Formats: sequence, C-alpha cells, structure tokens
Amino acid sequence: MKKNIILFIGLVCAVLAVGIVGTAIAASHEPQDNNTTGITPELIVSVEKTATVSAGEQVKFIVPGNPTTGYRWIVTDADGLNVTEEFIPATQEEGMVGVGGWQVFVLTAENAGTYTFTAEYKRSWETDAEPVYTFTQTVVVTESSGEAAEEPVYVISFDGMMNPQVNEVVKIIVPGNPTTGYVWNAATADGLKILKSEYLPDEHEEGMTGVGGTYVWYVTAENAGTYTFGAEYKRSWETTAAEQFTVNLTFIE
Repeated sequence: MKKNIILFIGLVCAVLAVGIVGTAIAASHEPQDNNTTGITPELIVSVEKTATVSAGEQVKFIVPGNPTTGYRWIVTDADGLNVTEEFIPATQEEGMVGVGGWQVFVLTAENAGTYTFTAEYKRSWETDAEPVYTFTQTVVVTESSGEAAEEPVYVISFDGMMNPQVNEVVKIIVPGNPTTGYVWNAATADGLKILKSEYLPDEHEEGMTGVGGTYVWYVTAENAGTYTFGAEYKRSWETTAAEQFTVNLTFIE
C-alpha cells in the first residue's frame, strides 16, 4: 500500500461508562527537558475537549483536506446523526493557490445511543475509485442531562499522515492539571507501544501555583493493524473517571 494512501479510523467514545483496557500509564508530573531526539511524529492527535456527550450536545472532529486538488470529504455514513460541516482554509498570502486547510464536522444526536460517522476523501466523479482517505468515528451519546451546551463538548483534531507506516510515531496531546489531583492515565491495546510520555507545564512566573499544562504520549506499532489508545482523567483515590477519550490508530506496512 502506498504511503500516500491513508486510512485512518478514530473511534471516539465520549461516555464515562466505557472502560479502557490495558495497563495504566501516567505521564510524569515533573517538568521535562522535552528531549524528543529521534522521535518525529507523522501524525499529531490533539484532544481538546473530553466531556461526556449527552443527547443534543455537539462533537467536533477536524481533519486536513485540500479541495483545490479536486478531492473533498464526502459523508457516507451518519445514520441517526445531524451533521454540519465547513472548510476552513489555511492562512495564505494573497494570490497563493493550491492551499489546503481543515474540514470541520460537527455532529449531534437527538437520542442516546452509539453512532457511526464515516467520511471518504475522494473526487466525486470517480465513483469506482477507492477513496484516498477513509475517516470513521464511533460516538457514544448518553441521555440528556438538561439543557445542552451551546459549544462542542468533545473536540479532537488530526494533523499529518493519518495512516502512518509501522514503526512511525503518533503524538497524542491533551490538556490537564495535576495540581487539582486529577491525572491523565493512558491504557493501550496489545501491540501499541508508548515510546515516551511526559507532562509539560504551561509557562508561568516563578512561584505561581495551580498552573496546568499538557500531557503528551508518543506511540507506535511494530505490525500493521488498528490499535486503540485511550486515557482517563481521574484522582488516584477515586474509581470513576471525570473524563476520558479513546482513539483508534491504523498503521500500514
């Protein structure tokens, strides 16, 4: 399979009842030297919001695209979901052509349940051609807990080679604040390796307390296949996670 043929599946379960299997691994809470020599990610997954999704609330996924090439994202499966989408072009100088950007999908469901969202990156007139990219998400929605939030409550963006080759690296980042007692713990499916994990505090004045930061994991796989990376945000003495996310990553030969 050519490297430029990208197949990625990001399965996102935004409900606290979903368990994450594997060995819990917490990123270090101490400031790191940020030495990532030899670790160059082909894909960066930014987990921006991880609240539970209730009926009527919004989930947002952001993926790269470039409609100037003739390719665009075409939704092929969204049964039970309300979908809105827009393309946001990347910043460009006046007169520049061929610049890509970001396709933004916003999903809602009127009822609790498990839903599948799939979009294919292809030319609309090439009906018999295989899509260049296939993007599939699974969204779990709980019963409504009251008035739905106006802004998306669950947001994940992808940037880079969405279907890395085996032994290439994916970088996953999520904000957190261990000074509150809450810590992100990661669990991985068999075959997915965490090469490095770290916690990077935000810049702050000396002596300032209560400052949050970013949890970072660098992961890879030695064999082709789809693997699940998941993490939960909880206090060590509590059994229930306050927030969690799962993302499936597909590696190719």
